[in-house]
Amino acid sequence: MNKTAVNKLNDLIQLDADAVLAYQQALDACEVSEIRRKLKGFQDDHQQHINDLAKIVRASGEEPKIKRDLKGFLIEGFTAIASRGDRSALLSMLGNEELSNHMYEAALKMELPGEARAVVERNRGDEARHLAWIKEAIAARLWETKEGAAAVEQDERRK
Repeated sequence: MNKTAVNKLNDLIQLDADAVLAYQQALDACEVSEIRRKLKGFQDDHQQHINDLAKIVRASGEEPKIKRDLKGFLIEGFTAIASRGDRSALLSMLGNEELSNHMYEAALKMELPGEARAVVERNRGDEARHLAWIKEAIAARLWETKEGAAAVEQDERRK
């Protein structure tokens, strides 16, 4: 695999590593179990992306770059600041998933060897699914479900 392709896979690894951290911030802000369950599944998908891409990078004789960079700190920090409850957590993750979708689409425009292309295509499918669900959850105002309203009411009683 050429150096350009390895660099692109490493960019995707970094993106997914940043997403895992951002999802943790969003999960910490959520109260509605259905939202938490879905976001946890999406976080797990991003971790699997890291594992799969790292395996391909190693097979090419290179070391995967999984260290956080400034962008990762900014994404995690923004998500932490913006995630104050289910609604804001979903809105924060919407932006992160739009970025992930864009980056995976760009990677698919490159020349990638067979196995790498298959993994990137599969990961891109996950990203599209994440983005679609988050958009639907926001449109449906999922945080206003009976469970979400009960959690908010219980929180108010504690004050």
